[in-house]
Amino acid sequence: MGKILITGASGFIGSHLVETLLEQKIPLENIRLLIPEKEPLANLPNLKFDVVRGDIKNIKDVKRAVRGVDMIYHLAALTIDGGKYYTKKEYAKVNVMGTQNLLNACKNMKIKKFIFFSSIAVYGLPAWAGDIKNWNENQPKNPREIYGESKLKAEGKIVEAHEKWGIPYVILRPTSVYGPRDKRNLLELYKAIKKHLFLYIGNGWNKMDYVFVKDVAQAAYLAGISKQTNGNYIIGCGKPLSLNEVAFFVANSINTTVPSLHIPKTIAYLGSYIVERVSKFFGIAPMLFPARVKVMTRDCYYDIAKAKKELGYKPNFSFEKGTQITGEWLTKNNLL
Repeated sequence: MGKILITGASGFIGSHLVETLLEQKIPLENIRLLIPEKEPLANLPNLKFDVVRGDIKNIKDVKRAVRGVDMIYHLAALTIDGGKYYTKKEYAKVNVMGTQNLLNACKNMKIKKFIFFSSIAVYGLPAWAGDIKNWNENQPKNPREIYGESKLKAEGKIVEAHEKWGIPYVILRPTSVYGPRDKRNLLELYKAIKKHLFLYIGNGWNKMDYVFVKDVAQAAYLAGISKQTNGNYIIGCGKPLSLNEVAFFVANSINTTVPSLHIPKTIAYLGSYIVERVSKFFGIAPMLFPARVKVMTRDCYYDIAKAKKELGYKPNFSFEKGTQITGEWLTKNNLL
């Protein structure tokens, strides 16, 4: 690998990717980070990185960042934050136009690989799509919310740049990512279990696909060194667990237990609407809302055979091991 640019490097997945590249003996001087002004570097190792402070929406900043690089990992994005969605315009500015800015800056450069972190949301999420069972990359793309739409449009920009300008690319679509430094995906579940506020909804046997962040970072590294020039891959755990198992391992990782009470779906739906309205009235994020009830009661897992075959991807962290590491980190940092 030559000079590498990473956008979103100070974030949850981005910081783990930086660590993985260093572990793979990529020289520090070969790694450049595009990080917004005033954004802290607390997630990153205390090293003298080549940091470009700038905004993915600003083409001048982007041009400065890509100068002299031959590989790009593009992670910077607006995501789904709990029950909160940004506006369609906000998603478009960052996720779509930000990606286009990067591609435009690469137009006349000899980029070896443009690796884009997309999302399984491009296929549709269980809150809207219903049960998801072993979907693979051939599943029709049908996002039903604006975040997924923005990611799909960004993918389209990358494919277009490949066809027009020959920019090689790999698109990664991680499932639900968890691990140290995560402030979204599993954190609310950890908090609810720690405070003994978690209750099962339905029978708890619906399957879920949680992938440890170190495995996702490893997949990204493999994408960078692979011969693939126009591939797209789902990056998941390969061994989905039931909600019962997920809750058990999360509880075990912080030395507590989960109540065995299961609430019928109909009651949970009714309660979630009430909680959502009350939370909105008081201006606080709801711990339970209708979309979350749907996610907690539906199957959602994916087939990773393509990533295994073409990238050599192999998840190394079981959910039990991953939650032990995550639980220790959350406890150490007093986040529960």
